[in-house]
Amino acid sequence: MELRRIVLQWIQEACVAQGDVDLASRAGAKIFTFGSYRLGLIGPGSDIDVLCVAPKNISRDSFFQVLVPKLQEHPDVADVTPVPDAYTPIIKMKLSGIEIDLLFARLSSMTEIPEDLESLNDDNLLKNLDDKTVRSLNGCRVADHILSLVPNAERFRDTLRFIKLWAKRRGIYSNVLGFFGGISWAILVARVCQLYPHSNAAALVKRFFRLYERWDWKNPVVLTHIQEKPNTPGLMMFKIWNPKVYPQDRLHIMPIITPAFPCMNSTHNVSETTKRILLTEISRAYKVVEQVERGKCKWSEVYRPLPFFNQHKFYIQIEALASTPQVFTKWLGWIESKLRQLVKHLEQIPSVSVRPWPNHLAFEDPEWKHAVSIFMGLNVEKAPGQQSHSVDLRRTALRFAEIINGWPDMSQHTGQCEMRIRDVRRRDLPSFAVPDGQKPQGLLRAFTDDVPGTDEVAQSAALAQEAAAEGLPAPVPLEPAPQPLPPGIVEGPPKKRKLEPLPNTQNESGKRKMSKITVKLAG
Repeated sequence: MELRRIVLQWIQEACVAQGDVDLASRAGAKIFTFGSYRLGLIGPGSDIDVLCVAPKNISRDSFFQVLVPKLQEHPDVADVTPVPDAYTPIIKMKLSGIEIDLLFARLSSMTEIPEDLESLNDDNLLKNLDDKTVRSLNGCRVADHILSLVPNAERFRDTLRFIKLWAKRRGIYSNVLGFFGGISWAILVARVCQLYPHSNAAALVKRFFRLYERWDWKNPVVLTHIQEKPNTPGLMMFKIWNPKVYPQDRLHIMPIITPAFPCMNSTHNVSETTKRILLTEISRAYKVVEQVERGKCKWSEVYRPLPFFNQHKFYIQIEALASTPQVFTKWLGWIESKLRQLVKHLEQIPSVSVRPWPNHLAFEDPEWKHAVSIFMGLNVEKAPGQQSHSVDLRRTALRFAEIINGWPDMSQHTGQCEMRIRDVRRRDLPSFAVPDGQKPQGLLRAFTDDVPGTDEVAQSAALAQEAAAEGLPAPVPLEPAPQPLPPGIVEGPPKKRKLEPLPNTQNESGKRKMSKITVKLAG
């Protein structure tokens, strides 16, 4: 592997620079994968999460100050973006066209990294490590624990593949926005596999939605008992998720606990808003699966894309712009990390509810080489007895702009980045946000998206083709021959249904007035 060769060369040169020539040939390093790749769910176009494990004499400073230039000089490496100040420090890059997220961990107990080090699951490896290193190691350790705790790895993968596609299509796959990230969905699926060890993937999907629709979220989802090591030297200082001890843990709304020590809550970003959206989508999916059982629709109806840009009259549009890919990656990451605060501030406005949308859209901007738009849907309820409800968003937008202007790296990138924020009516959405450049003509009834049966033959084929493009069988391997579904589930032809847009009965004078806002940051 070319990446491993580059890393080993860096390690050897670092040892020589430290004056230890003998150690240079023995120090070694290991490359581990984690995330979807390690779980066996990689598809075309997916990025790869990679961890570099080094001996104790190699520092994180060297990782960023010495390895980064070597990567930038390599002919097969492009768009190298170091983010040393991230919660989990990372180097983002492209190697031979493949996006790589590279983390670093120094094992303080090892002067040499042996070639036969195949696992990081030994808790003793964590002794006396700093929090950033532990978080870097956690991805590999959690993935390995999940695979070891499920009764059938292939059924787990098939079920998780379906759930991830559903979550992405329905706009609820994003840890940073307060939904669930990849590891949280994996833990939820693994728990269902534990509870129903003899079910096939189709039955597991139904039980997944039924279980979490009814789950009492006062209780955490766990795969194994939560380990604590209060008397183990070198490990006793790590914080373990424990609401009985830590008051802040009691505030977690939908706790999903990682199985590897130190056990953490993977969903601490969830808010009341995102919880409501998650449960609504889970409930809808369960109802659709019931219709699949009755032969009234096909599986692809479960993960039919949410018509987000037809569901709201008003939207918040945030544009992140930058001149170089390196600045763009860091700038967008900073903005994304603060979006939850914008959601919180918007919902403090009476009668306003917000729907965050995690699927950002790239577009071409005449002034900036790199540009992406982030959207949030807005719903505004009229005050009792009033014909319209006027809401001023300027204060909220300016408050968010002040937060973004607090970016620690702003002074380093003067004139290299910008953020714009504005409100947009549905009819004025940019063409890149609407399929085929056609503006939506009417607001779809909210409930129509919850009723299965819209799969026409052409749409079903298109969804199957898109699933295949993501490395998924069509429409996902939940219908294996010769018994495509569990006993009692009959797959029949879908009934056609047309979603009729509602006529707009409200005249222009009765519509809510919103101030047009554009905030240009000094950057």
